[in-house]
Amino acid sequence: MTKTNRFLKFTIGKDDKKKIRKFLVQHKFSSSQLHNLKNKGGLIFVNHKQRHFDYAMKTGDQMLVVLNTEEPSDLIAPMKGAIDVIFEDEYLLVVNKPPGIASLPAKARDGKTMANLVKNYLLEHNENSSIHLVTRLDRNTSGLMVFAKTSYAHSLLDQILHTEDFQKFYLAMVYGQVEPKSGLIDLPIGIDPMAFYMRNIDHQKGKPSRTIYETIETFKNASLLKLKLLTGRTHQIRVHLTAIGHPIIGDDMYSKKIDPRMKRQALHCFRLNIVHPVTKELLNLEAPLPPDMVLLKSVLRGESNG
Repeated sequence: MTKTNRFLKFTIGKDDKKKIRKFLVQHKFSSSQLHNLKNKGGLIFVNHKQRHFDYAMKTGDQMLVVLNTEEPSDLIAPMKGAIDVIFEDEYLLVVNKPPGIASLPAKARDGKTMANLVKNYLLEHNENSSIHLVTRLDRNTSGLMVFAKTSYAHSLLDQILHTEDFQKFYLAMVYGQVEPKSGLIDLPIGIDPMAFYMRNIDHQKGKPSRTIYETIETFKNASLLKLKLLTGRTHQIRVHLTAIGHPIIGDDMYSKKIDPRMKRQALHCFRLNIVHPVTKELLNLEAPLPPDMVLLKSVLRGESNG
C-alpha cells in the first residue's frame, strides 16, 4: 500500500471532550477536514473498534484517526530535480530553496518551481503528493521553506505561523551601517499604487508589519543583519529595510541600482524554530549561507580591510 493515508494517535485525557466530533474540533480539525474524514474515506477507531462521530469515549481510551486519501491537484506538475531536504517526517517537509527559483507556479511563468520539485519528490517516495505550502520565499530569496504533507498538518501550522511557536529568522546584507544597531521596524505595508507587484509603506491602507533586526557584523559601507519576522507580508524585509534607508545589496527592485557584486537580493532564511504541531518537539532547523552570500561577505570584509 502506498503511504497516502496518515495516522494520528491520541490517548483521551480527563480534560478532553469525550464525543468524537467535539474531541476532533478541540484538536483543531477544521469543518472541511471533518467533512472529508466522514465522507471521503477517513476512519476512526477507539480501542481498535471503528466508531462514528457521535460515539462517547472515556478517559484513557486509545483513538486512531486514519486521514482520508487526498487527491493531488493537476495544476502543479511534478518535475525532476534535486531538492535539499533539511527535515522530514510524516507531517512536514522542510527544504533549503536555492536562489533563482520561484516557490509556486505563476500564470505568467512556466518552468520549475519548488512546488513542482517537491511534488516529484513526494511521488518518488510514494507519498501523498498534494502540495501544502506553509511558507513561501521570493524567487531571489534563498533558504528554508516549509511544506505540510496533509491538509491537517497544514491547518495546524497555519494556526501557529505568526506566533512564538513558529519563528522565522533571516540574514541580509544591506547598504550602510545601521543605527541603532538593533531594533524593531514597525511600519504598515501596502501595495505600491505605481506597480502592483511592489510594496511600500502605506500609513492609510497598509497592513501592520513588524520586523526585529540585529546587526551581526559591520563593514566599511555595509552591514550583515539578522532579522526576525513577526508578521508575514509580501516583500516585508525588503520594504522595511529600504524604508529605514538600508536596502538589501543586490535588490535592484527596491534599491533602484544594479550591484555588480550580487546578482540578487542578499537575503536568506537561515533558521526556523518550530514547535512541531503534532509531536510538540522543538525543531531548530538551519540552512547554511549560500555560496553567493558567502562570497559577498568576503568581498565586503576585503573592502573594509582595504
